[in-house]
Amino acid sequence: MRSQRPHAEVKRVNAEFGGLGAAAMAAILVGSAGTAAALGAESLSPWAIGSWRTVIGGAGLLLVAGMAGQSPWRYTSKLGWICVGALAVPVNQLAFFGALERTGVALGTLVTVGSMPVTAGAIQWVRSKETPSPQWVLGILIALSGIALLSTGAVQVSPAGLLLAVLSGAAFGVIGLSLQELMLDRPTLPAVSSVMGGGALLLFPVAAASAGDVLGSPTTTITMLYLGLATLTLAYVLLGAALRTLNLRAVAAVTLLEPAVAATLAVVILDEPFGPRFLAGTALVIGGVAVASVLNRQ
Repeated sequence: MRSQRPHAEVKRVNAEFGGLGAAAMAAILVGSAGTAAALGAESLSPWAIGSWRTVIGGAGLLLVAGMAGQSPWRYTSKLGWICVGALAVPVNQLAFFGALERTGVALGTLVTVGSMPVTAGAIQWVRSKETPSPQWVLGILIALSGIALLSTGAVQVSPAGLLLAVLSGAAFGVIGLSLQELMLDRPTLPAVSSVMGGGALLLFPVAAASAGDVLGSPTTTITMLYLGLATLTLAYVLLGAALRTLNLRAVAAVTLLEPAVAATLAVVILDEPFGPRFLAGTALVIGGVAVASVLNRQ
């Protein structure tokens, strides 16, 4: 029995770090979405970008689930949670790209992601009545201070854009909750594909209305394929895997890497200002993630 305990502990730790890696990679992919849209889909409205990203990404998730023999229609329970998550998807996607149009890539992403862990933590506390660990609270405060520092350097500030960013981040918390509930009785792929597929179905009419604009330019088409398949299909598969081994608060904390990625791409590719504020803010975000997730053992 003694030899089995260390082995079980090693497996648990490995699973946790695997979950952290999956969540981090998902954050990196999602963090590239704003820059990709600014470069290759600048002619599209935020509603067209958000709807096509969801339709392509949701279809990709359904295809992956089917190829893995885990089609979501094999699971008929918890339809209520599927509907809750699916309804939150259009809010998350449309509000996000609407925020980017009004505030710019860096600030829109920063505010969106900054509101995610607060919402996720509030949901977790209300449902489980758990007291958050001191490490998690400290990590979130450090990371949010980095986001605030980065935000002070933004040129474009729109109250409507900031509100849309907060709304998008809050919707992400609802999506994460629905995924966790669904994954209690089914694998990751059916859970993620049912929620995102439902969101894609809701947004299909919006996407269809802009089909000519998306398909009329090879650059726009390729950009939307990247946004859908890489920053949504692959990212949500990774996110679902992370939610298997980590709680919602920890996953939301790791997603704070997203604004660091977005800010870096904005500086390198979009030629946004670079200076000490950028370095300090990015360091605080990454440090906060480390404290909130790696050191969090609640």
